[in-house]
Amino acid sequence: MAVLAWGSLPTKREKEVLRHLLVGRCPECFAAMPPRLSALLGLKRWRRPPASKRAAQDSAPQRVRAKPLDMERHLRAQRRAADRGLKALEAGRELPPRMRPLAHMWALLDRSWQLRHDDPQEMACLAWIATAVSLKLDRGFYGRKRVCDFQARAEADFGNACRAANRFEDAERALWRARQLFEQGTGDPFLEVRLLGFEASLLGDRRRWVPATQKLLKLLAFYQEQGDGHLIGRTFVTLGLYAGHEGRYELAVERLEHSLKLIDSKREPYAAYCAAHNLILFLLESGRLAEAKRYRLLLSGHLQNAGGRIAQIKFRVLEGHIAAGEGNHRRAENILREVIDGYEQAGLLICAGVEMLHLAVSLLHQGKAEEAEQTVTEAAEIFSVHRFEREGLQAVILLRDAFRMQKATLEMTLEVADFLRRLMNDPSLRFEARAWEEG
Repeated sequence: MAVLAWGSLPTKREKEVLRHLLVGRCPECFAAMPPRLSALLGLKRWRRPPASKRAAQDSAPQRVRAKPLDMERHLRAQRRAADRGLKALEAGRELPPRMRPLAHMWALLDRSWQLRHDDPQEMACLAWIATAVSLKLDRGFYGRKRVCDFQARAEADFGNACRAANRFEDAERALWRARQLFEQGTGDPFLEVRLLGFEASLLGDRRRWVPATQKLLKLLAFYQEQGDGHLIGRTFVTLGLYAGHEGRYELAVERLEHSLKLIDSKREPYAAYCAAHNLILFLLESGRLAEAKRYRLLLSGHLQNAGGRIAQIKFRVLEGHIAAGEGNHRRAENILREVIDGYEQAGLLICAGVEMLHLAVSLLHQGKAEEAEQTVTEAAEIFSVHRFEREGLQAVILLRDAFRMQKATLEMTLEVADFLRRLMNDPSLRFEARAWEEG
């Protein structure tokens, strides 16, 4: 049970164990399950029925599939039950007893989605439990294709949650399962749009910009057909992000400026925040500090509505880099220490390690060489343990060794910090160590 709870089983074996628990109702395995997992799976109050009742259940006929009008009423009732379950989870309470699997699954997915900007690890945990609950859905009642749709939604949300938590291999497997289930389902276009968005996001996080952009263009065509200007604008935000990560800064800025004209900030404040954040980010990365500062003032309303812990941390990253660009390294140091602590608390240690190199630059500007060396050493440990890109790890180790030999310079540290930032978006880069050669 412990292995299952940590999500360490192979996918096929995991599904077998979950079916054994949720369909077979094994009392021995139920007794060994961690209490929190059993409660979220809806098994806490379960007791094995007597033999006479089990025999009656086994001999009962299969449920007849609901008629369309009955199904519509049922789905509305399950939606209301899921809303009640969500309120319980928000308040830290257990889910209401005797929830049906569909409402149970929806409540878990809704709560998981709420946590996407605050706690990616818990987001993934709740979505994973939702995939387990989806195994209890009755194909005889809902129909095989509709159950495939429900299970595809759960797997898609789990895959996206794994992506947000930087568990990219788990994300790929989950989204592939979601795609397979979708192909066996009803072909719901709105479900496919959701899945396409998650697939594009994962491809983007994996730095595969061309296929990610192709999926986004499919989304864009769908939203244009629907005539939804806000969703068109939101898609341009991501298209701009990917163009910027490819180093096409002019195109990125153009797309992001266009997105801000379309996005309804009242409907989705976070989308407006992302557009503003990315616009300033790429202006900074292309050396246009004055324009970045101007947009920082013009878009302050959007930036202050970051919403969620992760978005707030990323906003502070911009503040730190602007301060460093202005030469205010004491302020940059304070902000970057706050950023690093925030990333560590959120479990995003690679992001914390990258910002440690920028912190080391600001420390050197202030003459704090010993603190800079300690910071670089901590970053090297993080990248070594968490399997950062080989070129990035080698660059940090080279810098760490230079500090130990008292040969590190500000130029070397700045070169490595800049390389790590670019490597996060392009893993094909190779470290050339120009500052070392000049030394």
